[in-house]
Amino acid sequence: MPTNTLTWGLATLILALIVHFSSVLAIPFLSENDAWRRLASKIKSNQMQVIKTVEESNQLWAFHAPDTKYAICRFDLSQGPVQVDFQLLRGYWSVAIYDDESRNFYAADGYDLLRSSMSLILLGPDHAHEGEAALPISVPTEQGLLVIRAPVDHHLMEDSVISILEKTTCVPIGAP
Repeated sequence: MPTNTLTWGLATLILALIVHFSSVLAIPFLSENDAWRRLASKIKSNQMQVIKTVEESNQLWAFHAPDTKYAICRFDLSQGPVQVDFQLLRGYWSVAIYDDESRNFYAADGYDLLRSSMSLILLGPDHAHEGEAALPISVPTEQGLLVIRAPVDHHLMEDSVISILEKTTCVPIGAP
């Protein structure tokens, strides 16, 4: 095989790899239908939404667990900190907070914290918090998503878990 053909073949392969990797890495930045935009259009800001039953029509993301109930808050810190209060049966919950780029920056569960209730203050980059009534969480962006997951071990627990999730609050606490 002539060296000229081999050189062109290798150059074409390298160029194809560069184009492929560049396009794969650029897609998340160019996509207009990403997870954040879909969730932002379905969930009101600073309001808790409880998903009682998982059906194809109400799944906010792929692969919801059918034995888990969800409470979701899309928070907006542009007007000030947001307070989230919730209770669950001891050990039967987890909470995760995501920024508007879908990066998880906080997670906890009932087994780690050994408590049945939680109060969080979500603080933006310019916010300050005084007091010890709630756990302050520093949020890297003004908007994000807080997801509470409550697994249901037995169908008899389902109504009590849903009732507790419906009492969960996600409210702004004032201007900075």
